[in-house]
Amino acid sequence: MYSNAAAVFRGDIAGVLEQAKDWETSLIGTRVMPVLNVPVRAGQYPSFKLKEGQLLKSDVKVRDPYSTFARGTRAFTQETFNALEYGYEEAVDDTVTADVSRFFDAEVIAAKLARRKLLLAHELRVAAEIFNTGNFTSTNSGTAYTTANLATFDVGEDVQLAIDRLIALGESTSNLRVVIPYPVWTRIRASTKFQNRLRGAGISSDTILNASLQAAAEVFGVSEVLIGRSSYDSAAEGVAFTAANVWANTYIWVGSVTEGGAGFFGGGAGFTLNWSEYGPAIGVFTYREEAIKSNIVRASQYTAEKVVNTNAGQLIATQYS
Repeated sequence: MYSNAAAVFRGDIAGVLEQAKDWETSLIGTRVMPVLNVPVRAGQYPSFKLKEGQLLKSDVKVRDPYSTFARGTRAFTQETFNALEYGYEEAVDDTVTADVSRFFDAEVIAAKLARRKLLLAHELRVAAEIFNTGNFTSTNSGTAYTTANLATFDVGEDVQLAIDRLIALGESTSNLRVVIPYPVWTRIRASTKFQNRLRGAGISSDTILNASLQAAAEVFGVSEVLIGRSSYDSAAEGVAFTAANVWANTYIWVGSVTEGGAGFFGGGAGFTLNWSEYGPAIGVFTYREEAIKSNIVRASQYTAEKVVNTNAGQLIATQYS
């Protein structure tokens, strides 16, 4: 430690502590339901479904001379969406700004924390849509993901069976992602059959417990594995902190995800529909409120988290305990 008889340690200017500093890095909401800009707040879009249009029915027949070809029509249904406005504000008093200016920019910190509130709310909404048996078919894992079953449960087979169910519904497997809650992922990495699959993918025994998500994606035969690591305070305001997981241990999701603005017809199970006329998917604004001598920092968005194709995802009930 630095030592100087003429120096006085200044704890008041030594630094700033921020708990949960890099919390945002654990978010996967927009990796599961990518942002898709839409020009209207609420609207309709056409949806072609197996039962209405007979999309996968083989109707081609031999044509005899002077007869007509086999003919049909393609029916579609009209689906709807309704974006809602979400937001949170932080007030930054002038005296607070002056007092803490030697440490940090108070408005910058307020903007970060307001934005965090918005991102947390979005993550919770996405998790509620993805881990929803009303949106996606749920099938129990072959064996419960318990500590007692570490030697017998086989997540690789469960994921492959989920992919087989997607294929049976005519869905593409070219851009599949798997969403796994973090405690479930920890248990999966310790399971015997998953470790054997990793060895089959060329992972050495020395690094097998620290296997990367890239290696897991190779084992599952998907483009990406996403781990739901986010936690939040589930207690009421003013009550002691109670940690809860955004992504419950109940399910693993296997589904199609499309990014890059391909639109509703570009494939994918769901999107974060952002009303582009309102602004960006995450907007941060400031305004003055002189009555309380404060600058107000606001984070807001106008979105709908919409599952557009229930056939493009499958849930695996982990039976975790």
